[in-house]
Amino acid sequence: MSESLTHLVVNWIDIDKNVILVGGTDNLRWKWDTEFGMSGDDAKTIVITTLTDNGKGYAVSERAEFYCSMEEPTRFLAMSNLTGLFEIAWIIKKEKLTYDMARERFFGKSIGLP
Repeated sequence: MSESLTHLVVNWIDIDKNVILVGGTDNLRWKWDTEFGMSGDDAKTIVITTLTDNGKGYAVSERAEFYCSMEEPTRFLAMSNLTGLFEIAWIIKKEKLTYDMARERFFGKSIGLP
């Protein structure tokens, strides 16, 4: 039985004063990275979502960036699971989580499992 791409795994979190980034890798890259005793940080991030707060109390912008080509099967996986990554970013913002708190809660979390 061959392994297949089934979901994203959160492998990137960054929190700045007005910017929150949450990124993900695919489940196979996560598995390969962690099987070798690594943390998952080094697995190729295929998508990063960003919330940017202009600090004026309105219009928080949302942006997604993809780090996979149009032909890669990871692109569809990344695009299909943006909502889950943005939800995590919004939780971090609304609950005013620190980097350590967000990492403890969300790093390694699976997004989009069937």
